[in-house]
Formats: sequence, C-alpha cells, structure tokens
Amino acid sequence: MEDRFLNKANNLPVKESISGRTVNVDGTFLEEVSEVIVEHEMEVTINGVTAFILSCTPGDLTELVVGRLYTERIIGGPDDIVKLFICGKGQLAEVSLKGDMEFKPYSGAEPTCCTGNRQLIDGGRKLKRLSDIQVKREVVFALANRFSEDSRLHKSTGGTHSCYIRFDDGSIEVFEDIGRHNALDKAVGYMLLNGYSAESSVLYTTGRVAADMVIKVVAAGIPALVSKAVPTTKAVALANEYGLKLICKAWPDSYCELRM
Repeated sequence: MEDRFLNKANNLPVKESISGRTVNVDGTFLEEVSEVIVEHEMEVTINGVTAFILSCTPGDLTELVVGRLYTERIIGGPDDIVKLFICGKGQLAEVSLKGDMEFKPYSGAEPTCCTGNRQLIDGGRKLKRLSDIQVKREVVFALANRFSEDSRLHKSTGGTHSCYIRFDDGSIEVFEDIGRHNALDKAVGYMLLNGYSAESSVLYTTGRVAADMVIKVVAAGIPALVSKAVPTTKAVALANEYGLKLICKAWPDSYCELRM
C-alpha cells in the first residue's frame, strides 16, 4: 500500500468468543462457546468535514473507505486522495482530497442496510451507462461455487454478508462485513487500490439487491452484478437503465437473468 494510505488499525479483532448454551425443545441444553462478529463504528472525515459514520466489521478498513468514497461518487479514483489516515483504534479515518471540494448536505433517503451507517454528504460524480458485456456462464457458476464453499468469517460466526469479486485474470477475492453495502465497498476499494479494470470485473453479493446496491455497482463502473438472493423491481429497472447485467438466485446449479 502506498505511503499516503496509512492504516494503523490493521490488526483489530473481527470476532470474539462468547460463552452461552444451546437449549433444546425437550429442555436439555449444551454449554458452548460461540464466535460472535464484532460490530465497530468508524467516523470518516473529508478535508476536516464529517462525511460518514460507518457501522462495520473492522477489517479491510482502507478498502472500505476508498470504496465508499468511489461508489458514493465523491472521488473519481484513488489518485484524488492526497492522504488517508486511519487511527490505531480504527474509530477515525481522515481523508484529504485534492483541490477545494464543496460538500452538500445529504438529502436523499437513507440506504436500506442492516447496520447503522449514516451518510452526511452528497457525492457529485454523475452515473454513466455501462459498457455492454457478455457474462460467461462459467464465470457465474465459478462465483456461485466459490460462495457455496462459504467465507471465513461467515463460516465461524454466521454473522456477515460477503462480496466476491472476479477479475479478468480469473482470480476471485472475498470481502466480508456485517453490512452488505460495506462488503461491496471493500471489494471495490480493493479493485481500485490494486489497479484492476472495473469493466472486466464481476461482483457476487450474498445480500438482496435493492436500488441502492445497483447504484453502487453502476458508480463503480462494474458491468455485472450476481446475487444468490433476489432483487427489487426498482433495482431491475435501474439495472436496465444503466446497462447493468443483473443475475440473481445464482447457485451452483442454476441462475436467473432478469430484465424489464
């Protein structure tokens, strides 16, 4: 990672062991220790102005911040970031951007999310129609099969959403978070920071696909979104408007292509 991206919170615990017991219908019980996902809060400031308060899993925080700035259309790429500093406790991320940026108060509806994320400013970059691509059947099933193997944190805690991103070299990276928006942003941030092409990447999400998820993927410039879950009608309409290939109910043996 470049010197201008400094994350002092690289080793924060993402899960904790908590004692409990499983109670059966017949009244018997089993004492056991459960792995529970950590819920973490981080404030993100841009040029000294609070932009986001993120409720997240405290891993891949640099990727999360970069991805969030990009999918919310505040930056056009990592080169717009002069410096990103995340404190040792991961509670504050300070972002310095090039030039004088004027932030508008956020006026839209709160995004649907299972966490307490709050967005306090509006991005300015406009959405653009995506380039037309054909997503090969083998790519969809490769992602669905990778999901069927389960992800590290979800396997041990059952408490995360996952986002799988496949690049043009065939590699697949996995990102997890308590919020599906955050998991997606982490994947996008990784893509940007490692110089992969958005136009040849494909995303797979374990979460439902609402309009806000489609907007994030379109803003990231990624032309295909695959989900094991189902979309909303507004998500399908937006995908059609911006040329996003939307594939849902994707499992190792079948998937569904939706269009209006």
